Amino acid sequence: MKQVTYHNRYGDNIIFKEVDSTTVIMYGFEYYRMGDDFIDPSGGPYIQIGTDIGRYFDDGKERRVKSIKVIEGKAIFTI
Repeated sequence: MKQVTYHNRYGDNIIFKEVDSTTVIMYGFEYYRMGDDFIDPSGGPYIQIGTDIGRYFDDGKERRVKSIKVIEGKAIFTI
């Protein structure tokens, strides 16, 4: 599956890794805010339910977030 790196405004390397057709993991951040329907790592990117994270992969495939959970410092998105 695909893996891409996003450089946020603080210069952190945020990794998006597509595990399968319905799951993407985001990691590479230490501090973050989280609510019922969003996650916001310090320096970005802010992602909420409904966000198309496919834009980070730059392959034209839509990956719209349906749910978010954080386990062991990694955000797990169901798309």
